[in-house]
Amino acid sequence: MITFIDLFAGAGGFSEGFLQAEVGDKYFDFLLANDINPTCEVTHRMRYNYQLGLATKFLTKDITDSDFLETLKEQIGTQDVDVIVGGPPCQSFSLAGVRKTNDKKDDLFSYYLQVIKMLRPKYFVMENVYGIITKYNGKIKERILQEINGIIDVKELEKYIAFTKNLIQYYVFEDEQKTANYCIKKLEIILEKEKQESYVSDKYMSCIKKLQNNELTSEEYEFIKTALLKEKKNTSHNLLDNYLDKLIDIWVDVFRNNKVISEKDRNIVRESLALMKQSENLYNQKMELKKSINDAHLTNSPSKCQFDAAVEALENDTIIQIFNDGCKTVYEKIEDQKIRKVILEVKLAIDILYELTIDTIERLNSILYKHLSIKNSSKLEKISNKIRLYNIKSEQILLASDYGVPQDRRRVIFIGCRNDQPLITNIPATVDPDERVTVEEAIDDLRGIKNGSMQTEYNSEVYTKVILGKPFRTVDGKITDINHGKSYIDWSRTGRLSTNRFPNKKCPTYTNINFWADANEKDYKEYKLANHQMSNQSEIVRQRYKLMRECGDFDIAKEKYANEPSMKTDKRDYHCLHADEQSPTIMTLGDDFCHYAENRSLTVREMARLQSFDDDFVFQGKRTTGGGRRKFETPQYTQVGNAVPPLMARAIAEEILKNIR
Repeated sequence: MITFIDLFAGAGGFSEGFLQAEVGDKYFDFLLANDINPTCEVTHRMRYNYQLGLATKFLTKDITDSDFLETLKEQIGTQDVDVIVGGPPCQSFSLAGVRKTNDKKDDLFSYYLQVIKMLRPKYFVMENVYGIITKYNGKIKERILQEINGIIDVKELEKYIAFTKNLIQYYVFEDEQKTANYCIKKLEIILEKEKQESYVSDKYMSCIKKLQNNELTSEEYEFIKTALLKEKKNTSHNLLDNYLDKLIDIWVDVFRNNKVISEKDRNIVRESLALMKQSENLYNQKMELKKSINDAHLTNSPSKCQFDAAVEALENDTIIQIFNDGCKTVYEKIEDQKIRKVILEVKLAIDILYELTIDTIERLNSILYKHLSIKNSSKLEKISNKIRLYNIKSEQILLASDYGVPQDRRRVIFIGCRNDQPLITNIPATVDPDERVTVEEAIDDLRGIKNGSMQTEYNSEVYTKVILGKPFRTVDGKITDINHGKSYIDWSRTGRLSTNRFPNKKCPTYTNINFWADANEKDYKEYKLANHQMSNQSEIVRQRYKLMRECGDFDIAKEKYANEPSMKTDKRDYHCLHADEQSPTIMTLGDDFCHYAENRSLTVREMARLQSFDDDFVFQGKRTTGGGRRKFETPQYTQVGNAVPPLMARAIAEEILKNIR
């Protein structure tokens, strides 16, 4: 079996698709899922632990927690993780020159990559909204690709440093030696940092295990754990400190007894260099400040700009900008060529220090290649290629309806391929454009539910009427004949998981609890049909849906029936479904959508069908809840709307199974 874990798992769209995937005798073993929300844990455990009988673990924990990596590592134990999937929000990913939002979501991509670096899976998949492509003129997308390509293999970096040091000594001319040596120093700093952090992490885990074996009260345990976390975060990196101290000494020495440049101008550069020594501490302070801002809900404060400025003052980008401005000021005021040369050298050293590691390697290689023999150039290229741990050419844009999902949901995925694995550059469509599943084909048998009612049995009368004429399809949506397929409705009812792998699957089971710790089998309810419940909508709301359906579009209806009381609403987002088309992107509110044949909104089950979830996948917890509580309770509608469509995830999973070694 090929193992995988699912981060930012939500309801489990990725998980479900990966468990459906099979290629020959290869399939996936589901090790662990993670999400910050406890209701998502309930959905996962009811599906994978209770219903399917898997040993899959669930880690309800914030990925930004100081001990997340260690806790995750402890949960996984000695098992290798072959694939990691997840969808960290990247819309506000930090970029130099772009104002930060102080939302914790800004940093989740970076934390996701930390997990990748620690576990070194053969492949990882990162999903995001289509808007990421054009956000800030594509800068965020490019930064994401850079960061992925910039993940390094520490062991190979050590070999590279040893090899290139000798080459610099014997082959590099004097005028390029300083640049080359600055590159080596930066790489040594990175190497030390990686080794030190790995050592501290292992030491932390060792101490925690010792604590767990002693008889401590929960208060004592938490007290000592907090102290250990503080020590873990305050790791010093000696090579970096020494490197910056030398640059400070060079800067001070060149201006000794100089009367042209004021002490104030000189000190701006010197003090910014000294501040760089505190980059790790400043980073920790920044994250604590961001957490405090979020916990206090100050992101919505009228004084938000002030909080933004406080966080940005702790950014590396801010310190580097101060340094660069200081260098520029001094350079323009001085004419002494010797001093000017030193200024440029110090600036070069800092540019190299803060660029991506892979860029430093390319910079050094560009110097070395000019002087090396064909034999040594070949060796250098071979060693260099092993340093980049993951390869990715570009993002991929997937349309859910190309994979048998009755929904025009466009998503961007990034697939990182470890350097010992084949590169995956395309997820082939499973259906042709003229074979896409329509809304009617997906949910037609769920019609007839009454206003304010809950339906727990399939309506056989409706099924008999609507099933005729529905095309037969393979499990992944391809149109076929009756001997090789089923209708989309029947696939949804019977399920797409292999019966050979899950012969003892239990009935669909629902509980309205929000925390797994409160789970009690006495509260479990078995339904043939779950999550199919209609809100008790008023007459005026139903009239609004009627007029929308008549016009086929909310905006058209609002204009045509401007004086109609039912069309006077502050709600701006309504989507009318059309029977012979795919649905628009499914969001987190059921009343955003108007049914194609009935004057009502959609149930959770209907939305789940449009996402390609099987009917025996039961969304747990409350069906819906008020605005602010959605963050903590994650109601069923939100779970469905935020999910990755399982059939699209299945296509990704099968492509990985075809390539993985």
